[in-house]
Amino acid sequence: MSKDLLYPMDELKNCVDTLDYDYVLCVQDTFYDGKMNLMQKCEIPTEKLISFADVTTMGNFQTERPLRYYKAHSQEYEIFATGTSYAETAIDVRKFKRKAINLATSSQDLYYNFQIAKALVSMQGENKKLRYALIGLAPYSFHFDLSKTFVLKCRILPYFIVFNDVHNFPIPADVYKNFIRKEWLAKKFPLKNVNLNGVKSPKVMANPLDNNDGIRPWTGKYYQETHDENIKILDDYLTLCEKNNIRPVMFMAPLTEKYIANFNKQLLDEFYDLVGQARQKHPSALFVDGYKWKGTTYADFYDHQHVNFRGAAKFSTYLNNFIENLEKRGG
Repeated sequence: MSKDLLYPMDELKNCVDTLDYDYVLCVQDTFYDGKMNLMQKCEIPTEKLISFADVTTMGNFQTERPLRYYKAHSQEYEIFATGTSYAETAIDVRKFKRKAINLATSSQDLYYNFQIAKALVSMQGENKKLRYALIGLAPYSFHFDLSKTFVLKCRILPYFIVFNDVHNFPIPADVYKNFIRKEWLAKKFPLKNVNLNGVKSPKVMANPLDNNDGIRPWTGKYYQETHDENIKILDDYLTLCEKNNIRPVMFMAPLTEKYIANFNKQLLDEFYDLVGQARQKHPSALFVDGYKWKGTTYADFYDHQHVNFRGAAKFSTYLNNFIENLEKRGG
């Protein structure tokens, strides 16, 4: 890129007012902190903003590195997990008898869960070992599309790096391809110490009955196309499992009673109804409800929507026993 096109952040308003531009590229952290104010102040359309702040940091390879590791060791794994941060924090692979990999991460929607599952299946090779898919779902899963969520738009980049895909993001993948060489970025970080178990926290929530950490009423807008697409994605995910002799185990990670009490009841009822419909269509699919499972206390959470490492140990032990009991009955 020509140096003539590089400007300091404090000149952004003048630049967009006086220059013709296709996109605004930002490589400064402060863009994240003030992105909404900047957009409003400078009147930059969402689809014109591209942020490459921290583009080469390890965090953007949170999906690419585990997948690259799995490809080299696919014959070792029988279980994989996908989902949002609820699932990421709740699955502790060390508690499973069978070797497992946890590929759930913060704000990972059903679309990218499915893309990861397809990648894992394609990497198995001839001697297919995968037997169980732990499909983490959240109460809002059918209404969430990461690529349409502006405040999380920077989190599209880790998936583009892996899949060359931005789903419904307003900036097309071809634009990213003009600025990023995936092969070069992949070489930046070796596989040593790659995280295959997600993030775990030792923190214990203080005064759980009095604080509201992690409690946010669902404020997302209702989009029929998002709702319908996510139903189809889950259907395709379950079909993928069935065709590859993988037992799909949908699950909702433990949540506190206070979280559920403050969640939109209509959406929660719809969630259970849609999960039930998916199970009717796919008889091999199972559902483990971590909320209704009474194996945790407030001491097992670091906020109302995420278990800490003790809660993860308890819930993962429960899931492991669930799977091993299935094995005893013939899978």
